[in-house]
Amino acid sequence: MPEMNVQAGWQALQEALAEGDAGLVRQALGELYPQELLDHWDELSREHRFTVLTLLPPEEAAEVFSHLEEDEQAELLKALPPWRVKELLGELSLDDLTDALQAVEEENPQQAEALLDQLDPETRAEVEELSEYEEDEAGGLMTPEYIALRDSMTVDEVFRFLRRAAPDAEQVYYLYVVDAANRLEGVVSLRDLIVADPKTKVREIMNPDVVRVRTDTDQEEVARLMADYNFTVLPVVDEEGVLSGIITIDDVVDVIQEEATEDIYRLGAVESPELVYSRSSVWDLWSARIRWLVILVIGAMFSSSILEGFQNTLQAVTALTFYITVLLGAGGNTGNQSSTIIVRALATGDVRGRDWWRILLKELSVGAMLGITLAILLSIKVLIDGHGEILLVVAASLAVLMTVTNILGALLPIGIKKIGLDPALISNPLIATLSDITGLMIYLSMARWLLHM
Repeated sequence: MPEMNVQAGWQALQEALAEGDAGLVRQALGELYPQELLDHWDELSREHRFTVLTLLPPEEAAEVFSHLEEDEQAELLKALPPWRVKELLGELSLDDLTDALQAVEEENPQQAEALLDQLDPETRAEVEELSEYEEDEAGGLMTPEYIALRDSMTVDEVFRFLRRAAPDAEQVYYLYVVDAANRLEGVVSLRDLIVADPKTKVREIMNPDVVRVRTDTDQEEVARLMADYNFTVLPVVDEEGVLSGIITIDDVVDVIQEEATEDIYRLGAVESPELVYSRSSVWDLWSARIRWLVILVIGAMFSSSILEGFQNTLQAVTALTFYITVLLGAGGNTGNQSSTIIVRALATGDVRGRDWWRILLKELSVGAMLGITLAILLSIKVLIDGHGEILLVVAASLAVLMTVTNILGALLPIGIKKIGLDPALISNPLIATLSDITGLMIYLSMARWLLHM
């Protein structure tokens, strides 16, 4: 829909909601796609959100509902009319349904049990099975709504089978071949089936070399595999190779966004990876930020202690104080740059922890080149200021500091990863604080040594 028509449709919906005319609301909703509603969802009041989800056709209501935050899903399932809740539960895919019910269970186990009672026995059993997996593992992302074939089937038999099974499947573009025990044996694409002779056996056209993940595979690894292989769907098996479900690309997009948000927050020393600013209170924002800020302030206290320890040096050569901020700023920025590059390289699998020696040598060279380049630039400023007596101190300190902080920023994320933690924990503010402490030690020690103080 063109942007102008979207705006007109959205305006018509707002006017219909304000008037409270259900017929006009339905008419306005008919002009908007679910994604267009989601783009403006935050502009709707709580009451109007209930109205929209009540009056939308069931399939579109489920599409909108599945993209909402889990806490809002739980709230809506509690407040929507029972008939609409039943329709939503019937329209949601199994993985989305499981996520919604888990969100409800966290707040109200009795309500979650009541919602489960509305499901047919087969769906309830599948939801309960999916609920056993961790949310950040492949088992928590997968859906059991896949189509499985036997290798003895002919292409003609497959198409007859698809006409019956396809309506309930998550996708039909890739079909998985299993044995009698449901162990994964191969994969065949819909394209291969279309161009094959109707009498051809599935075993003759299937690909037995199937990339797969286990139910306990971390979601980051799942996302990386799908990105590396350009997959739109990935099979999930248990420890015995039994096909348990499939993960589709739409679920992985959510994972990528979630992981990117988590890394960005951690790089900024924000403690809560699930923070949503528009729905966060002042207390939420304070608690998400205060812990790391306390740690960083304590770290910064060491900097003041270092300055106090070199008080005589600074009093003897006052000009040294003029360049402290320049050195510390350059060191902190250098460490932040190298840390960001390495954290990203670790996340994408471009480097591994075992590559630390190669990274050390590379960042040693890069840091030295950066340090020498900026030392020359700062030396010009020192000469212009007329402080030639400390030229060597400033230039040498900057070159050494940038080399050290460049290595520090690169190796700390690797060290954190080796002990099993998220390398994004080495946040930019923490690197900056460590760089400040290191920078002051290097600068003032260099001054005391070179100026014979």
